Amino acid sequence: MDKTRNARIGLFLLLAATLALIWGNSLQGPAASSALSSGALKIFTPFLEIFVGRGNVTEYLVRKLAHFTEFAILGSELALLLIVYRKVSLQGVVNCLFASLSAAVIDETLQIFSGRGPMVQDVVLDFAGATAGILFVAALHWLFAALGQNTRRRN
Repeated sequence: MDKTRNARIGLFLLLAATLALIWGNSLQGPAASSALSSGALKIFTPFLEIFVGRGNVTEYLVRKLAHFTEFAILGSELALLLIVYRKVSLQGVVNCLFASLSAAVIDETLQIFSGRGPMVQDVVLDFAGATAGILFVAALHWLFAALGQNTRRRN
């Protein structure tokens, strides 16, 4: 197998695992979800206090950061797929944005079935995270492409 094919397969598996994690969390009931957030709160409080101050880290903050981070990872993976398929373009980025927005809507819809309430605010936060991930990877790609062209011109 060639490297590009391996990268494509690996990214699809990573993307599937990320969606399984995101949607699996949404299918958890209120008690299990709260327990997971409480555990994350204990782990991340010392780090987050550096940014928000001592005593200001709440379960709400941890939950919202988790939404943003999960979807930033998803957006990054989608953008990497564009790169390995050599489809980096405005249309490709728009397709990634649409896919991530669809994943966010599905994520919140799944919460209806787990006894938790879906929130439009979380869809917006998820989409913002995915957008940040997509734009970060796309910007790095364009930066490295530009640097590569400058290096080739000098040689």
